[in-house]
Amino acid sequence: MRNGGYPETIKARAITKNYLSTLFDSILLKDVAKRHKVRNTTDLYNLATYLLSNFCNPISSNELAVELGLSSVATTKKFCDYLAEPYLFFYLPRFNNKLKLMKKAPRKVYVVDNGFVQSTAFNLSENLGRLFENQVFVELLRRGYEPGNTLFYYRTRNDKEIDFVTRRGTKVEQLIQVCYDMTSEKTRKRELDALVEAAEELHCDNLIVITNDQEAQIECKGKVINIVMVNQF
Repeated sequence: MRNGGYPETIKARAITKNYLSTLFDSILLKDVAKRHKVRNTTDLYNLATYLLSNFCNPISSNELAVELGLSSVATTKKFCDYLAEPYLFFYLPRFNNKLKLMKKAPRKVYVVDNGFVQSTAFNLSENLGRLFENQVFVELLRRGYEPGNTLFYYRTRNDKEIDFVTRRGTKVEQLIQVCYDMTSEKTRKRELDALVEAAEELHCDNLIVITNDQEAQIECKGKVINIVMVNQF
């Protein structure tokens, strides 16, 4: 979860950070900048490191352009697309039955490997919750879910967030919350209340909370919710 899953790093944890930092730079320069003939590599690098530091958070091209002082929103969108091509970053849309509204909403950004966060991102503290969420996202990709097609996030009418919504055909298949540690009653209530509310709005009764080390089946406001450990998911 902390060091990622690149095979080269498994037997050489002492050099993991340097290896992944070099690999990240190589992807930016060779697979993105060189391929697309990007002249302003500083802006590209600043955008990539900003996305890396804000993984699992919603982003919009307008806000990114302002925050980073990029030349235009169009350039920002173009650079974001470039960074997605080599499967370095993924953008998860907010689920909405209306395509127009879905395209307007901020997308959440995820990175292909947790190790890049630890080696390159500017983070003052380790955020196990977001590393855990990113790890689950990558596993959902591995299982064949596609962002914007069969995989989304969701916000209820009361602005409660559901980490992942999966879809099969036109039907919502399951609602997934990711919570590293649910021992706090406040955290537990937040996660469960959001699931129940979204279940009503999206007409879905397959409700899951993925945790690091807890499992149970509970009933909350008439809904059955399965709490599962990540290694049992």
